[in-house]
Amino acid sequence: MPGQRTAVRVLIATGLLAAAPATASGWVDWAELNPRQMRVGIVHAAVNITGVALYVASLTARLRGHEISGRMYGWAGLGVVGIGGALGGHLAYRLAAGANHAEAVPQLVEPGWHYVADLSDLPQGRPTHRDLDGVAVVAVRQPGDRVHVLAEHCSHLAGPLSQGTLEDGCLRCPWHGSTFRLTDGWNITGPATAPQPAFDTRITDGQVEARLHT
Repeated sequence: MPGQRTAVRVLIATGLLAAAPATASGWVDWAELNPRQMRVGIVHAAVNITGVALYVASLTARLRGHEISGRMYGWAGLGVVGIGGALGGHLAYRLAAGANHAEAVPQLVEPGWHYVADLSDLPQGRPTHRDLDGVAVVAVRQPGDRVHVLAEHCSHLAGPLSQGTLEDGCLRCPWHGSTFRLTDGWNITGPATAPQPAFDTRITDGQVEARLHT
């Protein structure tokens, strides 16, 4: 708009400065993706880098007094960044990059106590796949007949936790090494960024029952 040249330059410069930490966090996320997601991520990054370059050209032209070419570069940058945004949306919503793959569990499990297994059927010190109200869970029996129950599919990329290993009161995912505390599902180490849905447990007449931990 007329008379807004200084504001435009400040806004473009601010956007370019903000691109640096956004790029850094994006590469960190990219490093934890699977190969299919990585391929789209590379294209997404390349498009965004092109958009940033166009905005640098726009700012440079404006600072040199070439307003028309600055606007042209700016419009081109906007179009390219729009394409990058569409790819980012595809990556997040269609390919589930960075998604919490255990998020649906609290919505699928009905309130109240549910049968998990007979205590005698759970081997001590070994994760075991079970079914709770139609939802896959992993049960871990520890000394003293303490039983911990977590959602089976890892929140990172849905790895099977029942095939994982026990480490210092935590369960380690066999796919990418995320570890979750057995008592409350808290994610101790990544790449998982979300805790694992956990269940309260009790033993009634030799049967293990669980309800969603709140």
